[in-house]
Amino acid sequence: MEFIRKFGIKSVLKASFFSVFLGLLIIGALFVAKKHYLGDKYYFGILISDSIVGKDFVVVDKEHSLKNLKGKILAFDFPLDTDYFKKGKSFAKYVKCEEGDLLENKSGKFYCNGEFIGGALPKDSKGNPVQDFKWNGIIPKDSFFVMGTHTYSFDSRYWGFVTKKDVKGVVVWLQ
Repeated sequence: MEFIRKFGIKSVLKASFFSVFLGLLIIGALFVAKKHYLGDKYYFGILISDSIVGKDFVVVDKEHSLKNLKGKILAFDFPLDTDYFKKGKSFAKYVKCEEGDLLENKSGKFYCNGEFIGGALPKDSKGNPVQDFKWNGIIPKDSFFVMGTHTYSFDSRYWGFVTKKDVKGVVVWLQ
């Protein structure tokens, strides 16, 4: 009350209106910046599987270069229909081998340029037999061999390559 008596009701209302207007202007500017600059380049996602153990939230860069991605996490649409997942489901897996690399399957053990990257299991988590991906050769252009960190991760070891057309982006932040 002392403040109103000292400066008058008009001055207080004017200052309050200005503060609210300025706050709304700043919020609007941030919204526009996010929508037009960040919104087109990045998106936020939630990991609902155990494919990347211990991580729940991701930020995906939709415009990230798709070169030299080994060790990075690729966000993509699942490339085919299977008994486990339907085509188009959102996935995120580590790139273990990429175009131009030599991928070899030696009795269910996978090697990228001669380095062991992981093995396929003969059965899924329910005990059903599964077939491993058969490939021995150079990975084709615009293709990626991806794997999760979970023991029963359903990944390239069982269904093959992710191609550029299915890629949504590269994960740039995990939490």
